[in-house]
Amino acid sequence: MTPEQQRHQQEYYCAKRNYENAVMEKRRAENDIIEIQSRRNQIINRINALTSERRRNENSLAEINKTSSKNNDVEMGIKDNESKLDAASAGLLGIGESSLGKPQNLSEVFSEKNTKTKKAILGAFDRLKETSRAISRKISELNSAIRGLENEMEEGKRRERSLANYANEQQRIINNSSIEMAYHKKHMMA
Repeated sequence: MTPEQQRHQQEYYCAKRNYENAVMEKRRAENDIIEIQSRRNQIINRINALTSERRRNENSLAEINKTSSKNNDVEMGIKDNESKLDAASAGLLGIGESSLGKPQNLSEVFSEKNTKTKKAILGAFDRLKETSRAISRKISELNSAIRGLENEMEEGKRRERSLANYANEQQRIINNSSIEMAYHKKHMMA
């Protein structure tokens, strides 16, 4: 083999190494792109599930807040009933003073029942407020999770574009190396 043919042979093997490395790198980039696209589908499904869960929680929160807004009306009604009971009791005590029987104070008779009822009603509204706060925290957690997934998806898109550019660059190397290999092979044989 002449020195010129040896030089072409070396150049051929150098171009062949470049070709093989570029094929391997391009395949790796394409596999990474497939993984990113697969993960994107998983992320989209997860975002959809979290969005549905958030919507359900927001609807529940709206209903709880609507019910809780009636708390003042209920408290006013309880106070109104207490004052009416006190007035009725005072009236009956006045009537009782003129009769032969010993009068009883209605406020005292119904006091324990009124206290239990008031405590139960106000306790229910307190539990509604606690539930409302818990649901609000859950909605915030869901929003945070959704934002995190959206950020991951955007990062995946950027990475995918970068890998696509890298795969295109490797394809150019493959094309150029193929041409170089053909050129040097032709001159090795001459």
